Amino acid sequence: MSQTEHEQRAHEKSERERPQRERSAGTAPNTAPLELLTLLAAGVADLALDQLRQTADRAQHVMRRSDLRELFTDGVVELRKRGELATRRAGVGNENYLETMARRAAERIAAEGRPCA
Repeated sequence: MSQTEHEQRAHEKSERERPQRERSAGTAPNTAPLELLTLLAAGVADLALDQLRQTADRAQHVMRRSDLRELFTDGVVELRKRGELATRRAGVGNENYLETMARRAAERIAAEGRPCA
């Protein structure tokens, strides 16, 4: 069989299959978005469940610790310090930061016995 005969038969075959492809392509655009949304939803659900599993594993690990009370106390102290820093940054604190630093400097100078200017 020559090259041109082979090409002609391939062309005839594709011509016969074209109506079938067009029919199946006509239904594909309607189902493709639904299938895509289904796959995306399944992916999001799987990711959420995986994160939930990892969080539960970490929580179990923390609960098994023997120094849980000390860990909790350290966490509370750290949160209190962070809260103090956050309120100072936001300017919500009782005193101005510069005034506090000036007062501390004056107290330090007075403690050393030098007169304040």
